[in-house]
Parts: sequence; C-alpha cells; structure tokens
Amino acid sequence: MYWLDPSRLAKVAILPLIVGHAALVVGGWYGASVLIRKGYQGALLYAAGAIALVLLVLFVAGIHRLSTAAEYQAFHEGQGVPLFAVQVGWAFLVSLLALFGSAIYVAIELGRDGRRVRAR
Repeated sequence: MYWLDPSRLAKVAILPLIVGHAALVVGGWYGASVLIRKGYQGALLYAAGAIALVLLVLFVAGIHRLSTAAEYQAFHEGQGVPLFAVQVGWAFLVSLLALFGSAIYVAIELGRDGRRVRAR
C-alpha cells in the first residue's frame, strides 16, 4: 500500500507474509472448529465481528491508497489513477467476491461440522 518502496526490498521479503497468511488461515480454521465443538459459537461470532470491525477501520483509513493504481514513486508524486480506470480494479473486485464466497462456504461447512460432532 505504498508504505515501502518495493525496489528496496529483497525478493525473499514476501516469504514471511506468505507463511503468516498460511498460519492465519490454518489457525483460524482450527480455532473456529474448536470453538464450535465446545459449544462456544457465540464467542466465535463475537470474534468474527471484532475482526470485521478492525478490517472495516483499516479499509476506511486506507481508502485512498486502496483505490489508487500507481507505482510507489508515482503514488507519492500524486500521479495515480483511480483503481477501476485500469483492469487491475476489476480483477480485484472478482478476487474480493471469490474471497467472500469462500468465507461463506467455510462458515457453512464449519457450522455443519459442529452440528455433526455435537450429534455424536
């Protein structure tokens, strides 16, 4: 989001981000399934709500950076263009819809899994 100049970073700097993302996905899946199995679905909903609130605040705080298509130097010089003026904006929209669809599917499957476990 234009905070760091990517030309000054090593190519392996992305690896901790990838590992961290994988840990969040697996940890979130495991944590949610544990909470559902133990009957703490209310706590899970509060946690999901808190995460959604934090993401909303970050989105609102970074709306200018998120809605501008430019390279690092061009952004800081004010030469960026609106995100949907280029194809990457539409690709981002499709990715976002896929993300929400996947999250809804995971929530449904976790709910079904929790009911099956409690029924045993």
